[in-house]
Amino acid sequence: MSAMAIEGSIRRLLMRTRSPVLALGGGGARGFVHIGVMRVLDELSIRPRAVVGTSMGSLMGAMYLVHGNAQAIETEWKRIMANGVLPVVQQVRMVPRVEKREHPLLQVARRFKNRVVVTFALNRSTVLDGAVLDEVVDALLPDILIEDLPISFTAVATHLETGAEVRLTRGSLRMAVKASSSIPGMVPAKHVDGGDLVDGGVVAEVPVAAARAVGRPVLVVDASMEIPPLGEDDLALDTMMRTQLMTSRLLRDRQLEDATWVIRPEIGHVAWAEWGAFEQMIKAGEEATRSFFGQEVRR
Repeated sequence: MSAMAIEGSIRRLLMRTRSPVLALGGGGARGFVHIGVMRVLDELSIRPRAVVGTSMGSLMGAMYLVHGNAQAIETEWKRIMANGVLPVVQQVRMVPRVEKREHPLLQVARRFKNRVVVTFALNRSTVLDGAVLDEVVDALLPDILIEDLPISFTAVATHLETGAEVRLTRGSLRMAVKASSSIPGMVPAKHVDGGDLVDGGVVAEVPVAAARAVGRPVLVVDASMEIPPLGEDDLALDTMMRTQLMTSRLLRDRQLEDATWVIRPEIGHVAWAEWGAFEQMIKAGEEATRSFFGQEVRR
């Protein structure tokens, strides 16, 4: 037996002896990796003692506790995708480089289009009105209280005024997930307990601290985005996005130091709204988890 297999066997034994707190990170469509992770946990009969989630991680965690297994979550997502509920949103990503041999008029047109998109964003409080997020969450989760779930659940959000991390552990399950998933600039903040709350990923893309507050050991699933390769053009938007990702990575790496175990699927190249990567993300989550537990990866 290889060293990796032995280490994975020890992890399985430890988690069966003392159930972990499962901490699910945010990442939009990259969060579908959580289904693959949960699928392997189900196979190994490893049940978390509590679930903590940020943004997409909060939705997936809530679904796991409501439906009980990964297969049911996958079925529910396929159902709403077939109904066309998910929004088609223009990706917020690095501006593509202009081909040096491209006709000058096409270069002008490309830059004009980019300027229109930026102007549109600057003149609206949010890109979406929030109805789409509400519709998706309402379609996937029942209207119940967090207290009605079989085990402890925490949705992590950010207080828009103070910047404090907010841990939602009671009240409406749907509202907690919506608040945790309200991406700043994309959908409006949610008013909860007298405060305006937005996406927990602002301060806790991986909700390690909130998970440690519930108990230990903590098993984290990191679904974060990688910093893209540096382009040849010195564009202001590219620079701003890169530096923001650098700051996020530093904060995330520091938070992950406090986790007991971390599963990192190789999905950092996928943009947050690439919903078509559903199957790819599930497979990546499953493969990363099998490798984590020292199992042979299925191809």
